[in-house]
Amino acid sequence: MSKLGNRIVQYIAGICVSFAFSFTGATISWPSPVIPKIKSGSANLQLTDTQISWMVALAALGALPGCYIGHVLSERVGRRRTIFCAAVPGIIGALMILITKMPEIMYIARILMGISNGITAVVTMIYLTEIADKEIRGALGMLVQVMINLGALAMYGIGPFVSYNVLNSILTAIPIFNLTISLWIPESPYYHLKDGRFAAAKKEFMIIKGCKDVKRAEEELSVIRVHVRDSMENKSTIKELLTKERYRKAVYIIIGLKVLQYMTGSLAIQSYLEVIFRQSSSISGPYASIVYGFVQLGAGVGATFLAGYFGRRILMLISCTGVAVSLSIVGLYFYLQDTMLINSETLSSISTVPLIGILGFNILYTVGLGNIPYIMQAELFPINVKTVASSGATMMACVFNFAVTKSYQGIKDVFGHYTVFWSFASIAYFGVLFIYFFVPETKGKTLEEIQEYMEESKLEMEMLHVKDNIELSREKSNL
Repeated sequence: MSKLGNRIVQYIAGICVSFAFSFTGATISWPSPVIPKIKSGSANLQLTDTQISWMVALAALGALPGCYIGHVLSERVGRRRTIFCAAVPGIIGALMILITKMPEIMYIARILMGISNGITAVVTMIYLTEIADKEIRGALGMLVQVMINLGALAMYGIGPFVSYNVLNSILTAIPIFNLTISLWIPESPYYHLKDGRFAAAKKEFMIIKGCKDVKRAEEELSVIRVHVRDSMENKSTIKELLTKERYRKAVYIIIGLKVLQYMTGSLAIQSYLEVIFRQSSSISGPYASIVYGFVQLGAGVGATFLAGYFGRRILMLISCTGVAVSLSIVGLYFYLQDTMLINSETLSSISTVPLIGILGFNILYTVGLGNIPYIMQAELFPINVKTVASSGATMMACVFNFAVTKSYQGIKDVFGHYTVFWSFASIAYFGVLFIYFFVPETKGKTLEEIQEYMEESKLEMEMLHVKDNIELSREKSNL
């Protein structure tokens, strides 16, 4: 079952469910072309800078309940139906944005869009990792970043050149299209096995794997069932996740990766992109944003191929190092411009530096930090805590995202633009060390093999702990 022809359902299903993230990308990037429209008056909206910052940040806050809803629905009604449900609040929120001019209604709309994104973030990565063969799981997982970039490109490339209402109509069409193309997808066999429905799991497994050999399917599914049964013997509450030692290493790794993924400022930069370019680059803000969008999309596509040849760990090390250097360069430009107040002639000669730095950040973030943490949060945890862990990790990411997007404007106004970028860069420098010393490689391993590895790591730590206690006891007895 390793031939390409047998994986056609996996590829098509992966593309269809990943498209939901195009709405995530559009939601994040929507403020970039909208803020200049609001400030120029062409949107017929009266919003202060404070109201704009809330409008930008509330989508991240809305994703918090979305994560919880995604967890509950994924466990109770299945991965497939939850993917459908994710589109509903997004459609309602986008329609509200389209018809309202009231800031308070826009806040509610952005929260609803965030709920949609939260549900999507929890269920989609679980679904992808559960249906994909180990050889293509990384590539399918990287499709998420491609779709985020595609949605962002739609906002960057079309937004500055169409009216406010046309832009919002496009935003509304995205989740409707996603709901339509996902109607056919099969359910994850893991969901059925979790509840003991072996026959239903076998039916979905044979569709997903392109397998017509019933006996072979039963043999492979039986191996998976053993691991699922062992996992389900343990409780699956958030308390168990945070207190059980067997999950502790995975929890620490995912917390660190989520800090790197969101506290390096990617979503704040995407939301305020056109504003950043208007304040720095000699290239016009709208056109620089379009360049950013195309580069981001190309980097996402390239990353799907890189994931098939390089490990998760090496890609994240390269990504984190590049992000740190790129953000440092952008921060240096703003330091020279705003604090050192260098003359306009010198500033003009280096006016492309922010564009180069932001594009470098864009490419290198997409290669690793932008998506691999999503893949690993679905890989490192066993099925009994997978939805709890994924929803918890995504909720934590929402808090980070809200903090970064809401504080961006305030920190910029008080401490200067360079402080924002150097703060992001310092987190990325820390991340290089974190990834090198703590993050394991999961490429080429089945989900069952990853769990066996995590268990072996836990046993090794326990043996070291026992050995240290024995040596300490001997030292005390000698004394």
